[in-house]
Amino acid sequence: MSLPFELIALDLDYTLLTDAHTISPRNLAAVQRCSAQGARVVAVSGRMFCSTIRYVHALGLDTPAITYNGAFIKQGRTGDVLLSETLDLAVAKSLVALSAREELHLNYYLDDTLYVAKETPWGELYSQRTGVPMHPVGDLCALTDRAPTKALIVDEPARIAALYDALRPHYGERSYMTISNAEYLEFMPAGVNKGKALAVVADYYHIPRARVATFGDANNDIPMLEWAGIGVAMANATPDALAVADRIAPRYDADGVAAVLEELFGFTACGL
Repeated sequence: MSLPFELIALDLDYTLLTDAHTISPRNLAAVQRCSAQGARVVAVSGRMFCSTIRYVHALGLDTPAITYNGAFIKQGRTGDVLLSETLDLAVAKSLVALSAREELHLNYYLDDTLYVAKETPWGELYSQRTGVPMHPVGDLCALTDRAPTKALIVDEPARIAALYDALRPHYGERSYMTISNAEYLEFMPAGVNKGKALAVVADYYHIPRARVATFGDANNDIPMLEWAGIGVAMANATPDALAVADRIAPRYDADGVAAVLEELFGFTACGL
């Protein structure tokens, strides 16, 4: 059977998942039907690997998970690591010092573990959303002997936007900066993004980019929306993501992923 697309890449938050951070029956059914027909389906998230792999399992997939906005790719079943990049250590140390000085909540990701200086309401918000526990260490300087996978500031959306503008001249060339959720300012290794990571997985499966479909909603999804044969933005996506998309899906909370997959693959809606 000839498939319309051989590789399907799905962002999680505000794309595939519900507000309760679950997978709706209709989205689950659509993804599993694509997989049963032979399409490779991969989760592509800014989340940690430990937070992403649970959804890979829930979907019944046996594919690598693209995590940390493309910095880390791992096959859960075999443990094979396809890609592992780390943030420039000088950038990490500077962000730790900045956060302490400005009293910003900073997430520090090392060995797929979430470290914080102390528990804060912002840390609790992030932990509740992702299901990942925080590990307070008092002073993050104690961990700056090794480069983290990424660092992330959590704060009010207006402050995050202001910080992005203020910090980009200092860190923009030495790291990949992006606002993934309105409250998250992320710092990843320079050159890393979801599009480049997806290219690694496509090459792993020998699938040309023209046969790749991607779904996303946020600015950190733009590289993979632009790279793929078809980039699908959710109706709730940011203006910049909507601007680069090849087509617009219904909202994440209206089973938008399933609606488009059903049309592309010729399925009737199920799981309703």
